[in-house]
Amino acid sequence: MQTAQSSDSDSPRHVLVIGDSMSLAHVARAMVLTRRLLEEGHRVTFATGAPHQNLAKQEGFDPLLVHCVPPEQALAAIRRGSHIFDLKTVGEYVESDLSLISKVQPDLIIGDMRMSLNVSAELAGVPYWSIVSGYMTPWYSVEEHPPETFPIVRLLGQRISRAIFPTLKRMTLKQFAKHFNRYRRHQGLRPVRNVLDVICSPHGNLIADMPEYAPCTNLPGHFRYVGPLLWEPQLPEPDWLANVKPDQPTVYVTLGSTGDERSATRVLTVLRDQGYQVLTTTGGRFTDVPAGVLAAEYAPGSCLLAKSQAVVCHGGSLTVYQAVSQGVPIVGIPTFHDQETNMDRVTSLGWGAEIPPGRWRSQDLLRAVERVMDDEVAATMQAAKARLAACIAESAANRLLPGRQSDNTTSD
Repeated sequence: MQTAQSSDSDSPRHVLVIGDSMSLAHVARAMVLTRRLLEEGHRVTFATGAPHQNLAKQEGFDPLLVHCVPPEQALAAIRRGSHIFDLKTVGEYVESDLSLISKVQPDLIIGDMRMSLNVSAELAGVPYWSIVSGYMTPWYSVEEHPPETFPIVRLLGQRISRAIFPTLKRMTLKQFAKHFNRYRRHQGLRPVRNVLDVICSPHGNLIADMPEYAPCTNLPGHFRYVGPLLWEPQLPEPDWLANVKPDQPTVYVTLGSTGDERSATRVLTVLRDQGYQVLTTTGGRFTDVPAGVLAAEYAPGSCLLAKSQAVVCHGGSLTVYQAVSQGVPIVGIPTFHDQETNMDRVTSLGWGAEIPPGRWRSQDLLRAVERVMDDEVAATMQAAKARLAACIAESAANRLLPGRQSDNTTSD
């Protein structure tokens, strides 16, 4: 892990951390990072959107409210391949940011997918850092293929999409920065090249990944790996967990906050009918749980993974890293392009198998689960588990921010 080199006098006195509520993953990573900063002795104010205010309070924070696009609205836009941020939304975000910055008066802002900081922090004259995934930087070094979940790829087909993918990707990244650039011009700011320059910060970026999982080459000095920011809810284990049969093959099914609810019931039914012991968390997103499936609305994923030989998920990064932390192989059914990128890495590293989104058959699921349950994959996962533990330990041994200790070690 890289460690920031700076004198104590450069250390910020007050940090504002914002986890954008468009996805639970961004709020979760921001909360983990906030705890790290508090442990280092910094004064920290945490903010998130209305959908995750109660969660933040349950996690022990006293969060401030900031405007965020509701998760269901963001997810619908992603699946359509359309803009989450039109010009009006960018303006609403920036106004909310500026109001929050004026109230908190931070020395540094750290955001997880808080894309409006690209404008608001510059207008406020406050430096900001971004928590990012490696594949969302311009220096991601893995060759990517056209995502099957992207509408234009479905329209053109894989053959044509592969042929024009470099141009298609360049145009898409530029297009998704369009409304940010319009707003920047209105404020007298220079335009950025593309949406990666909106997601990443010119001041500092914390890559929340293992380098082997999201390799980046020729990183500038304001990018550094900090390792995965693992999180799970602070909840009791389900009452039925003690009744899980240790001698029966067990699969944990979780589609997180962005998976396809319609697929969930089908996955559960197929696995149950094949004789697997099936555990699941519904997240309050679906209630049609087949008889015989052990279900909880919410539960710590680690305790369910500890009882399982495989996990079936949507391919979100939080679930992938949680599975690796328990040495459990992954079967992914992605629902949008970020998850396809994750599952490409999972399959390349030998951590699991991917099922094509939207058109899978029962035998596809069963073959994938059977394939990841073999001894070779189990050995691969145990080695990955050890490397992840070492990565997290190395990150924990280094400070996120340099130097000066503060007497205030509670969040505002």
